[in-house]
Amino acid sequence: MKTNFMKKTCLHLALAVSLMGALSSVARADSFAIAVPFAFEAGGKNFTAGSYTVDPVASGVLVIRGAAGAEKAAILVSPAGYSDSAKMGLIFDHNSEMPVLSAVRLSSGLLVTVIPAKHLSANLSMPAKGVALSHP
Repeated sequence: MKTNFMKKTCLHLALAVSLMGALSSVARADSFAIAVPFAFEAGGKNFTAGSYTVDPVASGVLVIRGAAGAEKAAILVSPAGYSDSAKMGLIFDHNSEMPVLSAVRLSSGLLVTVIPAKHLSANLSMPAKGVALSHP
């Protein structure tokens, strides 16, 4: 019983350390510019075809900005693995009417998946009864 507990603890520790390393490489990722030839959705917002920059702003957070500066969205990402290509780029899911940004390939070769905004808003909704806060 104790051996299984130690094995699980070591496995969880190893996974946590590797996840922290992958997320730190997202924070150190280089900014890049890319031209997207079609309209798309990212971070719950619609973007027109055009030139965009992708900038890492924090661990697990990327910001995509339009060249005009008016269009921008922050997107949460999680590491998904490494790609054979070191070419930076955006990966889209074309299963819906409008393509949706689903992953980003960084200069390090790290492939990060975009956490859909719909999932975030569903997880962040308030409980039906609300929350009572008080100040001393």
